[in-house]
Amino acid sequence: MGRSIRILSGLFLLIFVLIYPVSAFTTIESADTVLINEVIEDDILVAGNNVIIEGTVVGDVVVAGGTVEVRGNITQDLIVAAGEVSITGNIGDDVRAASGTLVIDGDVRDDLILFSGETTISDTGTVGGDITSTTGQLNIFGDVGGDISGSGGEVTIGGTVDGDVDVNTGELTVLQGAYISGNLKYTSPSSSEIPDGAVGKDVVFTEEAAYEDDDEGVVSSIILWLISYLSLVLIGLLGLVIWPQQLRKIAERTPEAPGKAFFTGIGIFIAGILIILFLFITVIGIPLGLILLIIVLTGLYIARVIAAIWLGKYLFRQMGKEYRPLTDLAFGLLVIMLASEIPVMGSLIYVAVTFIPVGNMYYFLRK
Repeated sequence: MGRSIRILSGLFLLIFVLIYPVSAFTTIESADTVLINEVIEDDILVAGNNVIIEGTVVGDVVVAGGTVEVRGNITQDLIVAAGEVSITGNIGDDVRAASGTLVIDGDVRDDLILFSGETTISDTGTVGGDITSTTGQLNIFGDVGGDISGSGGEVTIGGTVDGDVDVNTGELTVLQGAYISGNLKYTSPSSSEIPDGAVGKDVVFTEEAAYEDDDEGVVSSIILWLISYLSLVLIGLLGLVIWPQQLRKIAERTPEAPGKAFFTGIGIFIAGILIILFLFITVIGIPLGLILLIIVLTGLYIARVIAAIWLGKYLFRQMGKEYRPLTDLAFGLLVIMLASEIPVMGSLIYVAVTFIPVGNMYYFLRK
């Protein structure tokens, strides 16, 4: 249970550090493969199945994709959510990552904040600042200029750490040749053999009961929850950059006639599914059916984003506060997704926040 609480704490920390101002970002057109091989002197926002950065970005980069490769240079922060992330180039400031796997062969000049299944800093990789992680497996073979803290199923240190190490882990391995300049503090089911001279100061071990299988299930559920949350945040972020006025206007319609909008949304969804099935049956219409299916699924995601924008703004106003739309979105999504976990009632909430905005999108577009 203690491990789950720490993971949840790391999860919510990551969520809020990922809430980032994007009004001044340059949006790169989305595609299956997005290649950036030029010099861009601006902050950029990009999404695609495969995103490759070979050029130089003078500013921050916010990116979402299936696979993200940074081979060039980013002078400021990299904020990334992807299945696989590879950094062989240079990041001038922080990296904030949510990913299945993260491999750093290049140089991160400042902090690394991550939530991942597996993270590896190779013997050619460096992190100039601190590492704050919640990960299934953390492998440090390169140099870290600051502290390492967080939790991981397995933590392996084979490089150099200039600060302290404070981790909660199922298994800690310190390899021959590794060196930690500061203190080593770790919590684990069993103590690890630490090579002589590998730690510059004190070694503190705290025993913790072995993780139960149920706890591993909790970790998997949290990771899936995080991926779903971040996906919706990034979809909303793209929408707010591309259609800021339209999304806000549709969101403002939410309380006007929710019942009418709800049933209209359900009707549109059913009609869309029937048309898709008809196109699939005709065989020749399969390509068009696939396109329509993508449009329907995208519309459902956008609908939840619209509901979140309205709900976040409504809740903040009840507290006497006003924030930018992205903050409304992030907070509203957090509330919706937590409420959706409630048995039975959560499913009803999720259906409502999906189909009411679909109906409102229809009325908005009809005008």
